[in-house]
Amino acid sequence: MNNADTQSSNDHIRALMFGCGNMGQALLSGWNEADGTEFTIVDPAKPELGDDVTVYGSAEEVSGEFDLVIIAVKPQIIESLMETSASLITSADLVLSIAAGTSIATLEKLIGPKPIVRMMPNMPASVQLGLSALYANPHCLEPHKAVIGKLAEKNGEYLWLDEEDKIDRFTAVAGSGPGYVFEILRLYTMAAMELGFSEEQARKLSIGTVLGTTVMADKSGKPFEDLRNSVTSKNGTTQAGLEQLMADGKLETLLNDTMQAAYKRAVELR
Repeated sequence: MNNADTQSSNDHIRALMFGCGNMGQALLSGWNEADGTEFTIVDPAKPELGDDVTVYGSAEEVSGEFDLVIIAVKPQIIESLMETSASLITSADLVLSIAAGTSIATLEKLIGPKPIVRMMPNMPASVQLGLSALYANPHCLEPHKAVIGKLAEKNGEYLWLDEEDKIDRFTAVAGSGPGYVFEILRLYTMAAMELGFSEEQARKLSIGTVLGTTVMADKSGKPFEDLRNSVTSKNGTTQAGLEQLMADGKLETLLNDTMQAAYKRAVELR
């Protein structure tokens, strides 16, 4: 990918990825399905990633040139990564960072003025139902963005953001969102058990209700309020439940406060 003006996103891409923890492995599970992309991983833990991926324990073992470098290490070790791997990183035409809280400005200070994309994914990427937010610096051209888009679509859906601050806002909503949903499912399951269902039954009821309702909402495209009203009979059981759920606007306030707290923390980590 040395000539970004003429390079096609379908050309063979040699990608070097630093770090491959839980999120890295979730992303790689989809990225491996992208045609024409070859991955080399540098991770001291040397995770087992299949025969199609080359894994090294240190950058000293790596040789050759790469088109794309992916930074998937913890933010606090990026500087030391540059000390040990600067030549590998700076020689690549394009850098993709999934290091949370590390701004484009910080990366440019370390890497220099080159095409850099920040990605904020979420964990459902591991089952190809993820959401990823992408932000590119001004050095990125359309061919660079096409390369990243080809990878991102293998994990689910993605969107390009026009402001870097929206990466942190996305983090508060979708990046951290699975954690909120898991907690809601846990409490939903406990409530179902209070009604006499076994833990296995309650878990099935909770997941099935949320999954089915979400797919229904996605396929309908109707406003959520209309969908809610369509399943709520006057003076029926759903209305009785909703009156408790929506009492005094506490749930609305709680969800707003939850996302604001996550966004505030994301800003603090910049």
